[in-house]
Amino acid sequence: MVAKRKEKKGSKKELSEKQKEKIKKEIFKKADLFKKECLKKYKGLIKTIFIFGSYLRKDFTKESDLDILVLLDDTKMRITEEFKDSVADYLYKVAKDIDKRLHVQPPWTITEFWDMVRISHPLLLTILRDGWALYDQGFFIPMKKLLERGKIPASLEAVELLMASAPKKIERAKTVKLYQVTEDCYYAMLNSSQAVLMYLGKPVPDPKNTPKAVKEYLVDSKLLNKKYFNILEDIIKFRKDVEHKKIKKISGAEVDEWLKKSENYVKQMQKIYVKLQNQKKKILIDKNYEVLLKSTIFALKKMNKLPPDPKNLPKAIKKELIEKNYLPKSYLETFDKVVGMKKLAEKDIDKIPERDVELTRSYVKKFVDILDRVIRDFESKEKK
Repeated sequence: MVAKRKEKKGSKKELSEKQKEKIKKEIFKKADLFKKECLKKYKGLIKTIFIFGSYLRKDFTKESDLDILVLLDDTKMRITEEFKDSVADYLYKVAKDIDKRLHVQPPWTITEFWDMVRISHPLLLTILRDGWALYDQGFFIPMKKLLERGKIPASLEAVELLMASAPKKIERAKTVKLYQVTEDCYYAMLNSSQAVLMYLGKPVPDPKNTPKAVKEYLVDSKLLNKKYFNILEDIIKFRKDVEHKKIKKISGAEVDEWLKKSENYVKQMQKIYVKLQNQKKKILIDKNYEVLLKSTIFALKKMNKLPPDPKNLPKAIKKELIEKNYLPKSYLETFDKVVGMKKLAEKDIDKIPERDVELTRSYVKKFVDILDRVIRDFESKEKK
């Protein structure tokens, strides 16, 4: 539906650290110029200007975008959707006049930000964890510190933290004594089990009830072979025996055996986690595509501007919705991303980070809301 841009020859060549540093300095300089231009017009309204994405994670290429999000202070004045749209258009124009790699997202208000905090939205966690503030009025750093200290409850953050801690505990167990070996093997299996259960959306069980939950949600549903469940039960019994001094020493061979069992168990949990991730990503990617496509087609149809040939849909979006100021210019970029993500998912879904899918989902929701307003406004004009 949307033609994929041809990659220039050699564009995938890995950049040296020196080249990366030069590109990073250049894009940050452009971002700083964007900040200054925005503050000239909206200084009293802008609370924070966030930057996030591949430049902050250091996995960028020559063509990578720098994601920018502007936070508006709606505690000082009431901000309507229409006003926010006009701000969005201005920010987009400023960014594109400076550098096409500056990818400005629709702005948030402080109210929207706190709604995101309340539900631990993945987009918020991405910005706080990976991002930085180009401009800040004492807002970003405290929030980032709260996240780092675990004070912002984060479902996906917690899942990844628990899953990432399991292999580390296995490594630590190789060099410690009986009690520590027992504890680390036990908690490696427990934490990885809890992570998978959390990802499934199940209530996080306490240690005592975790085996029961593993049996119910993983073994009975055929996600986990029963032999791994037996290993979990064995480590629980072994830990109790160590705790009650029934076992006071352990041989090197036994240590190796428990390490092997624990590693195998954790690997199975990691496999299940990846499998569930891919299933969830596929559902969200398909949903993003379906929702955005249907909403766009419906809006164009209402306006009697739907092209007969689906291949001409991007042109119609640009001509009828963007150039006529129904939608911000960033909509077409989001549309291209959604279509591109669906195509990539059909070939190799592992290449798509879950956070990118969640991020796109957030953009889709915003634009669908805008399209809904466009349709209502159009219907209202028709009735007059």
